[in-house]
Amino acid sequence: MIHKAKEAGVPTPIVFMVDLEEATIIMEFVEGKQIKQILNDLPDGERINLCYQIGKLIGRLHKNGIIHGDLTTSNMILTPYGNIVFIDFGLSEQSMELEDRGVDLHLMKRALASTHYKYAEECFNAVMKGYEEIMGSEVTKEVLNKIKEIEKRGRYVTGR
Repeated sequence: MIHKAKEAGVPTPIVFMVDLEEATIIMEFVEGKQIKQILNDLPDGERINLCYQIGKLIGRLHKNGIIHGDLTTSNMILTPYGNIVFIDFGLSEQSMELEDRGVDLHLMKRALASTHYKYAEECFNAVMKGYEEIMGSEVTKEVLNKIKEIEKRGRYVTGR
């Protein structure tokens, strides 16, 4: 999935070796900081732009049928060169289903709300703007409606 994401135009670590017998993967160490560590401290414009760029990358994944499965700011690294690298594809899967896209972005929304609560709404809106640039307004509208539906499900409703 890391390779497929890279083919889709999403920066990921380079995989150097896969040893099936030893069940090991050797991959590139990505220099930088987790988005989780820096997002709250960025100036407003930089924070919004970063989230917009993240949204475009998520859009590229989804457009190519890749569901990350763990879209959080812990699984994105900002390199010293200003590139965003997606990591940890351990829960990823191939899917073009609206439900899977909605669940992927719902997790991103919840991650922003829990770790970056001061900026969660503006950050998620910026993510969705970037996503819309890649996926188009119709698909984005469908995904946002799916997220609303997901949020109404029992485990996500506050007060239960």
